[in-house]
Amino acid sequence: MLPFLVLIGFLVACDKKDDDSSTTNPPAATGCTSLLPNKLSAKIANQEWCSDQSCFGDLSDVMTINGLNGNGSSLTLKLDSVMPGTYQITEDVNHMIYLNGDGWESTNDNPGTLVITSNNTSTNQIKGTFTVTLRSPLSGNLSVTEGKFDLFYTE
Repeated sequence: MLPFLVLIGFLVACDKKDDDSSTTNPPAATGCTSLLPNKLSAKIANQEWCSDQSCFGDLSDVMTINGLNGNGSSLTLKLDSVMPGTYQITEDVNHMIYLNGDGWESTNDNPGTLVITSNNTSTNQIKGTFTVTLRSPLSGNLSVTEGKFDLFYTE
């Protein structure tokens, strides 16, 4: 009887080890996990930011892209340039604003970089990346890196 109990104990211990193996569980999701069809995300002050509440694009005189995060913060891009290419982000062109109780905006003296990777005018889908340092008169500079958008827009 004792050998039988030892065998069962061994099998249970082996079975438990297999259940705890991390190879059987998928890795946790990282970055922007928004279920919205339109995507706008960035690292703001080295923290992941994602438009997980609302995200839209509208093309009239300029392209306005706006995203809202669950913490109440918002990121807005007013793009004068929508054709594929690399452009500056300043106060005067391709302006960017971030709000979270304080307000930061792009400046002329420290331009950022906007890359429009594609703009399909048949489907109204625009994709791009951006990086910029924003400035607040109250709080100083704020780094925005690894920015990206992929969204459908209205006209």
